Amino acid sequence: MDVFTNMPELFPLMRGGGAFLIAIGLGILVGAFGDRRWRIIALIAGAALGILIMAVGGATRIIFDEGVRPPIWQWIVLAIAFLVEGYLVSVVVRKFPDMDSRPFWMWMLFIVGAHFLILGLSHGPICAVLAIVCMINALIGLRMTSVDLRVFWAIDGVLKILAGALMVWVSYS
Repeated sequence: MDVFTNMPELFPLMRGGGAFLIAIGLGILVGAFGDRRWRIIALIAGAALGILIMAVGGATRIIFDEGVRPPIWQWIVLAIAFLVEGYLVSVVVRKFPDMDSRPFWMWMLFIVGAHFLILGLSHGPICAVLAIVCMINALIGLRMTSVDLRVFWAIDGVLKILAGALMVWVSYS
């Protein structure tokens, strides 16, 4: 299939997205070892590192594969994914105002996974597979209330690190 053999050319946003996933995944994984406040701090640090990596990589053109530029429709898909994610986050915040609750965090993980489904169109099939696995992890976390939510938080971080590393690696293949 051409999609798998030509991923770097078809999905030039894949490398930057993968680098961001590694950084945010590390933040999520580190955040699994503390309480809600620690989770939020680590999450913000991971996101900030990811944005820094993308900014420097974009400015230095390292993010893009040998000059291949993403078509405008991929940027539009990226924007739509962020808008959908933002809207769904606002729904969860209204529905579960207790930020210490299991449903709040598991639904947040689910929403992030869901927005990866949309990003699969602009970042490739690895991102789409990550979406499904992250959503399954979050749904299991909602059901298995006897297991500390930090376990599912850590799994989510590891999934993002692995998918991000694979996206970066494939982008150099």
